[in-house]
Amino acid sequence: MTRTASPLRRALLFALSMMALGAPCCAGGGLSPASEVAGLRVLSVTADLPYALPGEDVTLRMTYADAPGDEAGRGPRPVEITWLGGCVNPPVGVDEHLGCLPQWLDTYLKVVAGTSDGEGLFHREVVTAEQSAEKNGVPDALSFTLKVPADILASAETAETGTVFSTAYVLFAACAGTTRPASAPEEAGFPLECVGEDGGVLGADDFVVGYTQVYAFENGRRNDNPVVRGLALDDVAIAEGEDALPTVPRCGAVKEDAPQGCSRPEPGDECATFEIEALVDDSAERDDESAGLDGPAVREAIWVDYYTDGGELSRSRRLVSDTITGFQEERGVTWTPPSEPGVVSLWAVVHDTRGGASVTRRQVRVE
Repeated sequence: MTRTASPLRRALLFALSMMALGAPCCAGGGLSPASEVAGLRVLSVTADLPYALPGEDVTLRMTYADAPGDEAGRGPRPVEITWLGGCVNPPVGVDEHLGCLPQWLDTYLKVVAGTSDGEGLFHREVVTAEQSAEKNGVPDALSFTLKVPADILASAETAETGTVFSTAYVLFAACAGTTRPASAPEEAGFPLECVGEDGGVLGADDFVVGYTQVYAFENGRRNDNPVVRGLALDDVAIAEGEDALPTVPRCGAVKEDAPQGCSRPEPGDECATFEIEALVDDSAERDDESAGLDGPAVREAIWVDYYTDGGELSRSRRLVSDTITGFQEERGVTWTPPSEPGVVSLWAVVHDTRGGASVTRRQVRVE
């Protein structure tokens, strides 16, 4: 007997596979640079235990930022966060996480239909407009606790190095409206959609979907998250707190004759620039899997992704520690302030190659 995937499952397979592959800068009109927070963005999802033990609780924390623009009368807006967990060691496909899609979708539909409470597998939280100041852009402001199954290693995989491990996957979605099953999933390219107050379907600036992983090893291996201590502005650590914000001059207007395209706009002549650097120590650990059997010592790679909701960054990513050459001398980026005054947020998300991550935010006043 031949089985055909339902429209919902076909759409989810397509959408998540595209999400995993990513898209180039010029894939469509109006796309912002990767470092620019324009619209709704999920900047990071961190785990307190990237490598967990069977039966442990792992807390996943999300940092999201919503910059809806400067439309007249538009202020903070509600954002709905959805988490779907419970998928362990899915069947291997193009990417392993694709094997989780039927289970994630089934859990979601049962919760929506009221036939399951989704305990331990599903969590939904709405950040109201009034709560926005406490959540929007604040590192690790939202959370979901994943219960690692006690028998997670029963279906474990074995790596080429002989390491026995299992993987748990969690799907997350952020919607500047309400998430619901898509009325036309194959047209939408995804089985869930995000709708506004008027019932209209919202686009990519208002609906973000992703997934993250937690690992469990037979030998009880752990991985500590890389530590980021803050951000520096021209080699001076930026203090926390609104009363201690450093002040910089605003940039002149963007040149009117600047060419259009994927590249960031060329700033005007009256623009001071500043060096922004994540404060990260040389803490890379040995990566046994990358070293291989009896191979030379290899350290995990560490890199930082930079984001801002005002002005321009010269690049979005910098390498902090290389697997061979180690700690890097140049880890910062150049920031050009915006032409409008106000308080600008700058974020740094530090990652390692073993699933660890940490995030920090600092703010600067532009006058």
